[in-house]
Amino acid sequence: MFKLFSSFFLLPSSFLIAIFFIIFPLTTLAETVEKTVLEEIQKTGVLKAGFRSDAAPFSYIGSETNQLEGYSVELVKLIHQRLEQELGKSIKLEWQEVSLENRFKLIQDGKLDIVCAATTINNTREEIVDFSIPFFTTGIQFLVRKTDVERFDPMKGTTGKVSIGFLAGSTTDEEFRPIYPNANWQSVSNRAEGISQLDNGKIDAVASDGILLLGEIRQQNKTISEFELIPKIPFTFENYGCILPLQNPDWDKFVDTTIASNENTQLLHQWFDPEKGKFPYESFR
Repeated sequence: MFKLFSSFFLLPSSFLIAIFFIIFPLTTLAETVEKTVLEEIQKTGVLKAGFRSDAAPFSYIGSETNQLEGYSVELVKLIHQRLEQELGKSIKLEWQEVSLENRFKLIQDGKLDIVCAATTINNTREEIVDFSIPFFTTGIQFLVRKTDVERFDPMKGTTGKVSIGFLAGSTTDEEFRPIYPNANWQSVSNRAEGISQLDNGKIDAVASDGILLLGEIRQQNKTISEFELIPKIPFTFENYGCILPLQNPDWDKFVDTTIASNENTQLLHQWFDPEKGKFPYESFR
């Protein structure tokens, strides 16, 4: 037995290499090497993008058109267009709806290549996904009925016991809610539900990113003048970025370059210019 074992190691190295590749074919070895996002898009001809249907004016289903609309939707389309030019081939843009709960997991699992909606960049999230450079800045504010403005004092907190709606899993929930521990915080499934409860007097305020609250009011065709965002300068400053898979520097650079492009600057003006935009808004930086 010892002689047989010893003779195995005396075989020519070329013979041993041949045996190795018979047992472990090249295709198997290749499959263990994970492709980058750009390589996978080049191979499959598909860009997998996530969208949210409740994040007006960034990503939403239009109330009149019943179609996917929003600035972030057009940003992804711009990325798609530039990607086709870069790769020199037709690429299919494949959309998948995401939620607050699953958006990061879908990126982590490789089910999606990018999600551009209304996602705040923070250190905790950057441990599990990458982010593009910021494409928009807003901040957390209270949306209240005009008649209730005096009940809120942003410098000292709220006056009296108030009920405030919030979205679980959002940065409002994670970072802002502890600032007002004495308020009666009411979880709502989305901003639409929060504004509906506010309008019906079931809660006193909705806390969220100001621009998203204004976007939802427009989506519901409510009269903006009946509501007010307080304080005028947001409590926080939230930088929105596209969610990207970890450790894909080439893909990160491609997306960042698109966000920094003149084409995207034109998109931002079309949507948010304070005087001529589809959705006039004074962005904070």
